[in-house]
Amino acid sequence: MDFEAATKRVLDTDDLYQVSEYTFDGQIYKRFVNTPQTLHELLEYGKETRQWDEFIVYENERITYSEFLEKVNSVAAFLQKELGVKKGDKVAIAMRNFPEYPILLMGIVSVGAIVVFVNAWWTTSEMEYGFYDSSAKICFADIERLKAILPFSKDFGIKLIGIRSEHGDNFLDYEKEVASYPAKNLQVPNIDPNDEFGIMYTSGSTGEPKGVVLSHRGAISAVFSWLMMEKIGSYVYPEKASTKKPSSILLLSPLFHVNGSHPNFLYGIAKGSKIALMYKWDPKKAVDIIENETITLIRAVPTVISDLVEEAIAQNKSLSSLETLNAGGAKRPPPNVAYEKKALPSTDISSGYGMTETNALGIGVSGDEYLENPELAGRLIGVLQDIKIVDENDMEVKYGDVGEIAIKSPANMLCYLNKKKETDEVLIDGWMHTGDLGHMNSQGLVTIVDRKKNIIIRGGENISCLEVEGMLQKHQSILESIVFAVPNERFGEEVGACINLKKKESLQREEIYQFLNDKLAKFKIPAHYWLADDSLPRGATDKLDRITTRELCLDNKIKKLL
Repeated sequence: MDFEAATKRVLDTDDLYQVSEYTFDGQIYKRFVNTPQTLHELLEYGKETRQWDEFIVYENERITYSEFLEKVNSVAAFLQKELGVKKGDKVAIAMRNFPEYPILLMGIVSVGAIVVFVNAWWTTSEMEYGFYDSSAKICFADIERLKAILPFSKDFGIKLIGIRSEHGDNFLDYEKEVASYPAKNLQVPNIDPNDEFGIMYTSGSTGEPKGVVLSHRGAISAVFSWLMMEKIGSYVYPEKASTKKPSSILLLSPLFHVNGSHPNFLYGIAKGSKIALMYKWDPKKAVDIIENETITLIRAVPTVISDLVEEAIAQNKSLSSLETLNAGGAKRPPPNVAYEKKALPSTDISSGYGMTETNALGIGVSGDEYLENPELAGRLIGVLQDIKIVDENDMEVKYGDVGEIAIKSPANMLCYLNKKKETDEVLIDGWMHTGDLGHMNSQGLVTIVDRKKNIIIRGGENISCLEVEGMLQKHQSILESIVFAVPNERFGEEVGACINLKKKESLQREEIYQFLNDKLAKFKIPAHYWLADDSLPRGATDKLDRITTRELCLDNKIKKLL
């Protein structure tokens, strides 16, 4: 059965995915009628879908779903009764992926409050900006983040609750004050699907971080679109569906990042999954967890997936329980698709494209379609979204022509917090203009060419950084690369590349040129190379950081390859 026929069958036979139209802010959208409509309702739905008694696994700690719900209600009751939190108030979480994080998240939304997802890797000055911008007056934080927030917490009037931290005079203790708080008098307010549930900050690679305001409906639309896509896939690939194991997720992305919170944690509630957390990324420990917890699903950034695959190869393990290895948050280098499939033959290698601004929903590709076309980003996920490719005048371009990808969806953000101008620039008549350049064929398959800002203009010729990176990645000695613009008096810009070699490999500049000579037009071949001693710089969500890398190279802080 092909994809279109499978989609029709799901719509015709599965009541959960029935769709109707609704109007919001003057625009018509599609929504699921019979799914939960808010994140609090999702908690109740999760009772019906349990595949394991255990829900959260962290080192030696194991929390059942019933225990999880009790802890969520304790948090909600404490916020409501002790701190006077009301619907619409903002409550921040600033910590690594401890088990308390998902408990706090759902406790906050259960009283109609708004979660401020604080980037745990921010410095004190960045934290100060986030709290000023969000106006959050309550924050749950672990010891590292407490140290970063305490210098300004008194001036900002922030009530702090410490997580897994020693007792302090300037903050409450979660375990003592909150964890077992009686929940018998909890009052759950009336929450509308269009109400805000969270504020997530973008990485801030250019200018100040932007707070992306997300709604309950947006998150729910994303979660059940992913589940619908799985249902469609069960008809397209029935042989895979018949051998599915109970869903078990290894959550590797930070929960303050949309890839951690949405397609991993919130999805896990709806799916009935067991979710394993890690204190910090360690590929050796990850392999152990996959085997010990029968992990079936990993959704993570490509760099983490690459680390995991290399570790599996080093240990000569095929990770046979792992059914899906999905890369998101950045483009997986095309050569890695076949490489990872060869290393993990029983695993479906897939890719997802989404943004914080779309609740991580967007397009995806998997299976043979991805193996045969590793450059693909894929097709729209589910049936709630619409997509178009537009030119600089916001007019649709022809099939195959490159333009900006725009998506209309109930999962789109409500706005950028306190940034109307920036909101109006990207959210136009319900369409989220992604800033990504791509083209689409008549079957709806999308290929992403680059970010609008990742174009090098050399003497009037446009050069895609991703294209050059893709070719560099094909060299057997290169592990990863970042391409960027280098100022040049004659051409305006030239192509520069910073590369990181695989262990025990060496490479000369002339060897790279000979390798690229028949693969790229001459003007696209890098004129400058830098060689990183270790991993390339990464940003707040573990994506390769193009801006920082460029600055380090041009300031001669990374060794130039002569």
